[in-house]
Amino acid sequence: MQAVSWIKEKEKEKKDRFKVLTFNNDSYIKLLDFSIRFGCSVLFEAIDTEIDPLLDPILEKNIITEAGVEMIPFGDQKLEYHQDFRLFMTTKIANPNYSPEIFGKTMIINFNVTLMGLRD
Repeated sequence: MQAVSWIKEKEKEKKDRFKVLTFNNDSYIKLLDFSIRFGCSVLFEAIDTEIDPLLDPILEKNIITEAGVEMIPFGDQKLEYHQDFRLFMTTKIANPNYSPEIFGKTMIINFNVTLMGLRD
């Protein structure tokens, strides 16, 4: 939970522009849509080793410019992309086994504290 605490502390100044979601939340797609358009930060907590393919364009930063406006494909539509949008994902899995594609699309930070890590 160190990562979640750190992210919440980092984003606390945004107050109403910071959303904590899970993939189990029925309205996460609507909230993510809103966050992309208006530059909110989103934290997905307790994700599993599989990530919703709907997030692929976001993780790959498939941003295209149409008539001077940055757009990102999201589902079956294109959304106006706000540069202040941030996406964080955390898991409680001690040693997650993500696919190489996920590792290529994300920056993975391991917040686990081990005896060897403390020595280093």
